[in-house]
Amino acid sequence: MKLIVTSILLILATAICDAHDYWLSPSAYVLKSGEELPVRLFVGDHFNGEIERPLSKTMTVDFLLHSQTGIQDLVDPKRYEKTPVAKVALHSKGTQVISMQRDWARIEMEGKKFHEYLKHEGLQDIIDQRIQAGEAEKSATERYRRYLKSIVSVENTEGELWKRRLGHKLEIIPLTNPAKAIAGDRITFQITLDGKPLKGVQAAALGRNDDKVSDKHARTDSKGEVSFEVDHSGEWIVRLVHLRRCSDEEADWESFWAALTFFVPAK
Repeated sequence: MKLIVTSILLILATAICDAHDYWLSPSAYVLKSGEELPVRLFVGDHFNGEIERPLSKTMTVDFLLHSQTGIQDLVDPKRYEKTPVAKVALHSKGTQVISMQRDWARIEMEGKKFHEYLKHEGLQDIIDQRIQAGEAEKSATERYRRYLKSIVSVENTEGELWKRRLGHKLEIIPLTNPAKAIAGDRITFQITLDGKPLKGVQAAALGRNDDKVSDKHARTDSKGEVSFEVDHSGEWIVRLVHLRRCSDEEADWESFWAALTFFVPAK
């Protein structure tokens, strides 16, 4: 029995380490006023093999609901280490934003696996830096933080909150309202780092409808803008990672991850 439990824990740990994405997933994206909304936190890789995560006391920097009436703290100490991470009643009409900032985590990977991860994320410039520095075969340590947002709509009315800048270190800001998009529309986003446009970084848009998952990639332009056609209905994630050398001795590299979720209805 002990061996079985140990094996399960090892499988779970491996799955989490191999997963690249965290995202917030409301149980519904269009609600009636006063309706209670369970919000779940998942970790997975491109909508594949996701694992639901509980609300973490140590890793949650903030967890907020942004509405027309103000900002509500969604951290409920009674929900620590429980799922879903929140159950909240939404009363204010219009688009609302649920956000979460997670604290630093740290990982170490051997050289080959680190380069596979960099290639997966379109970070060829980092691979080139490691090769030029003679580090291609060396293991790498990385510290990372995550910035998550989700857009929901109450009474299917619009409002202006969908485009609000929350001041996250790395942030995905819609320039067209995802809550109003339908299948076939093109949505534009701006990516910022420290509030400034981040150019030339690879972003991805992942859409899931039943068992179908679409995966689109594009790089931001000089204004930090990138656009994707949401060509089918379902839950969508726009996500990216920005990685750079660490400025202190805590790790070799540091990365910032951002993910924005929304729902696209059929035409």
